[in-house]
Amino acid sequence: MLFDIDNPPVEPPDGCRHRLLWRLCRALWEDHRPDHYLIVGRVHDDQHVSCRLARLAVEGLRTASGEQSAASQLWLDIARSRIATGDLNLIAVMAEAGWHRSRAGLTE
Repeated sequence: MLFDIDNPPVEPPDGCRHRLLWRLCRALWEDHRPDHYLIVGRVHDDQHVSCRLARLAVEGLRTASGEQSAASQLWLDIARSRIATGDLNLIAVMAEAGWHRSRAGLTE
C-alpha cells in the first residue's frame, strides 16, 4: 500500500495510478474520517454511516493506488462519469491525461 490508511496524504503519493480518483476519494475520506465529528464539534445520528463512507473512501484510495478491490470498478466508473459530466475540473483532467501519456511514453 502506498499510503497510511489512518492519515492518507492530501496529494496523491508517488506510484498513484489515478490521481483524480485519489483526490475525489481523499475528499470523501476527509469528510467522513473517524475523528471528523469530534473536530467539527457535532455528533452524527448514525456513526455507522460515517464508518461505511470512510471505508468506501479507503477502497477508492486503494483503487487509485492500483490495488484491486470489490469497489474498484465502482470508483473508476464514478470518476469517469464525473469527468464526462464536467463535475471535475477540466484543467485537472487534461493534466491527468498528459501525465498518463508521459508514463506510457506517448509524449512527443
